[in-house]
Amino acid sequence: MEFRDFVYVGEPIPEIKMPEHADFILQLQKSMLLSLVKRKLITSAQMDCIMAELEKQYQKPTQ
Repeated sequence: MEFRDFVYVGEPIPEIKMPEHADFILQLQKSMLLSLVKRKLITSAQMDCIMAELEKQYQKPTQ
């Protein structure tokens, strides 16, 4: 498979900021972890530990 460059020519891409898009970023990180497990680059146990840490990081403070 040959490497290809892609060029985006649409509207300006919005900046993804942590507070407003925390759920999206968390789901993106989880999907990356699942991809690493599928490719056997990390184990399921490693993924579970990382996911737990990510979820702690993104927890919303309760008041």
